[in-house]
Parts: sequence; structure tokens; C-alpha cells
Amino acid sequence: MKDERERHTHPSFGQISFSRISGHQRFYGSELEQDHYIEMTIHHSEIDRELTKDWYHKQGAPVVRLRMTSGQFSELITSMNMGDGVCCTLEMIEGKSIQKLPEEENRKEFVHRKFRDRMKEFADIIRKKQNEAKTLVKKKTLSKEDVRNLEFHLDWLTTEVERNIPFFMECFQETMDEVVSEAKTEIENAILHKVNILGLEKLQEQNKLLG
Repeated sequence: MKDERERHTHPSFGQISFSRISGHQRFYGSELEQDHYIEMTIHHSEIDRELTKDWYHKQGAPVVRLRMTSGQFSELITSMNMGDGVCCTLEMIEGKSIQKLPEEENRKEFVHRKFRDRMKEFADIIRKKQNEAKTLVKKKTLSKEDVRNLEFHLDWLTTEVERNIPFFMECFQETMDEVVSEAKTEIENAILHKVNILGLEKLQEQNKLLG
């Protein structure tokens, strides 16, 4: 039947697969490192046609290979047509490996650094304004411009204390809440995956007993 079999290829033919992988990794768009994650692979494809069946085979190196946390994967399939998409970590494009994900500070560290920088700037400006204020109050008489400058210094200090500093604290709290939420999601997905595996194993054991 060899003559009845034909092989067809085309640049538009592709095959896609998702796999659950075990291994410690970092992920773009995630604050947490993971021991279990989802990998997506896309290959070029070819088709072998016979009279009774079509056979599909992947070809060559992956066109694209990427990885996602379980949470990113869940968000991907439940938020279609929303926003700009979900973050993923590219591993390979057209058979060429992508550079390893760079070491970067997480959002908590970023907010901490920005807060430290702002506090240093705050302290430097306060010292400067304090010296300016001391110079003004030493005058025997204050002009209207001097009074306006003092009022400006006080208004700036009030705004910094009442608004800007609490804003940084709110950003930090929001960041921590998001990290906790992401951790809960990943734990729930890991538990669900384990439950599914145990359920399948139990079902297979029952089928063996019945068989």
C-alpha cells in the first residue's frame, strides 16, 4: 500500500502542545519562582495521508517554546479578548534558544528602593528648606515674598507627609497583597493538579480490579 500514501507539507501547517513540567524556574511577569509550570511548544507539521487515516507529525526544532506559571496559564484561557494578553517566558524561537531570564529585582524590592530614594530626597530637601527658613526668620522684617516662601515650605512639607509618603506605603501594601494572591493561586493550582492525578490513579486501580 506504499503507493497509496502521500506526504504533504506547507508553511502554514503547525502542531501545538501543552505540557506540565517539574523543575525550578523563574518567570517573566511573576513575583514567585515555581517548581511546576506549563510549557507550550509549536512545531511545523507535516501530514501523511492514507486511504483510511491521516497521520500528523511535528517537524524540526520548535518554532516557539515558552513557559508560564499555572496562574498565568489559567488567566490566559479565562480572559480571552481582554487587555494585551498574559505574560509568558520565551525559551526558543525558530530553533534558537532565548537568553536566560535576567536577574531583576521584584516589585517589593523596587518599591523599597523607590521609597528609600524618596526618603533621602525628602531629607535633603528638608535640610535645604530648613536653612532657607532660618535665613528668613533672622530678618527683622519679612516681606510679602518672604512670607509666601515660608508658606510654600510648610505647604510642601504638609503635602509630602500627608500624601506622598502614605502613597508609597499603599503601593507597598498593594504589592504584598498581589504577591500573596499569586501565591494562593499557584498553591490552589498545584493542589488541584495533585487531586486530579490521584483521582486518575484511583480510577485506573478500580478499572484494573474490575477488569
